[in-house]
Amino acid sequence: MNETSGIEVRPAGRPDADRLAEFFNRPCPGPGAADPSSAAAALPLRRVDATAAFQPSAITDYVLAARAGTIVGACRFVTGAGRCAVVPPPRLETWDEALAARLLRAAAARVHGRDGARLIQTLVEPQGAQALAAALERAGFERLAVLAYLRRPVRPEEQNLALPPGIKWRRYWRLRHQQFARTIAATYGSSLDCPALAGLRSVDDAITTHKATGLFCPRAWHLLLVGGEPAGVVLLNNLQGRGEVVYLGVVPAARRRDIGQALVTRAIRDTAAMGLPQMGLAVDVSNAPAMRLYEKTGFSEIRRRLAYFIPASRLAELVEP
Repeated sequence: MNETSGIEVRPAGRPDADRLAEFFNRPCPGPGAADPSSAAAALPLRRVDATAAFQPSAITDYVLAARAGTIVGACRFVTGAGRCAVVPPPRLETWDEALAARLLRAAAARVHGRDGARLIQTLVEPQGAQALAAALERAGFERLAVLAYLRRPVRPEEQNLALPPGIKWRRYWRLRHQQFARTIAATYGSSLDCPALAGLRSVDDAITTHKATGLFCPRAWHLLLVGGEPAGVVLLNNLQGRGEVVYLGVVPAARRRDIGQALVTRAIRDTAAMGLPQMGLAVDVSNAPAMRLYEKTGFSEIRRRLAYFIPASRLAELVEP
């Protein structure tokens, strides 16, 4: 329990449900309310945000801040598959960076200690993010990446796109899981896409998260082989009616040999074969080769978000309130 400044920050319990519901019904300023030059907004993964309606059934997935028994702040956390979690921006009666940081850190500590989450993240819109970014950094989060969200229309006839000669494909199934896992792990080597995540979770944890993103489509998970050796992998799911590339990677020895383009073409073919009209993916904007590849293959950027996370070196420092 933290009593600094007369405010207690603690996990919510069932006796708090009515007071939390009343708190979420009050108008509360966002993190940028004190800065008229910015229009602060935050929209983390799974579209869970600070202004979302209170969910009584998830009461134990909140931490709250109370002064003399009155709730003045709350923050929800959402646990996902594969030891990952989202901590949305907190909701505060009056925006205060120090209290926001306490709530963010308490939520991260709770989801790590209780649920074993290791990838704990928050995504925010770039515009007007200064106040929220300051609170996140004060809470122990670090900037992971600027993510670009890309989309591409897909036509039915693209299921017949030509694939390069001299390569072979293997679809995912349970007896090939270890081969897929080894190849995915190999693609992490010298990766330019969110390199700070290396070693944070196991490859099996990452695959579990990939399977849980949208509708798992094992027939659209492919291993690419050259000369009998795995050279890359592309994992495509059905997410909200579009083909979503949940992971694409090339092993270091096969880079700069158009393997990435072959993997994208495979994903386009599969999206068309599933009858989906659009593809999507997210990429770290600092990964210049990937950005060029997606532009070359017809993708357009629709938005950007800032990704923050708790580094592995700080997980042990998280202590529940």
